[in-house]
Amino acid sequence: MTLKEFASQPDVVELYSKYSATLRNIVEARDYIRIGKILYGEIAILYADSRRIDDLLQVIGAQHIEIFPIALGLLGRASLEASTITQVQEQPYLNLRGNGTLIGVIDTGIDYTKKAFQYEDGTSKIRYIWDQTIEGNNPEGFVFGSEYTNEQINQALESNSPYDIVPSIDTVRTWYIFSLRCR
Repeated sequence: MTLKEFASQPDVVELYSKYSATLRNIVEARDYIRIGKILYGEIAILYADSRRIDDLLQVIGAQHIEIFPIALGLLGRASLEASTITQVQEQPYLNLRGNGTLIGVIDTGIDYTKKAFQYEDGTSKIRYIWDQTIEGNNPEGFVFGSEYTNEQINQALESNSPYDIVPSIDTVRTWYIFSLRCR
């Protein structure tokens, strides 16, 4: 079975892991997981049978795997029409385009300088970062951490030294709460 055929099975999910020869050997020895593309020579996109995730985590270790749903699909007009999504989106009484949606995430960090977290004009999609390890400007109602606003993040992104303005760095010892607003 080709990688494309394997990845398109209904129970297969997409995972990310640090790439190494050890990971390659683990994957080659198992029929329920495949390696897809290697990003930047260090991140492997994996495709695994979701019914065997526990087996995979026992072999690789949970700290080495990131599980993301496959959220990207065909977004061309023909695909949307064929799936009847446009009929639903064009209902005058429904607002199903995601505009104005606010998503809150609690995580061990975010690299706010990544293009994935920026609009086309270079401004940040992130509304706030609350770094609980940096003392200073704690959010209202809290006695610890520092909160950075969208304006501060944008100022940092325009700077040659962004971490001088928003020193929040993505490490596993740092916790953040951030939110994104879709336009």
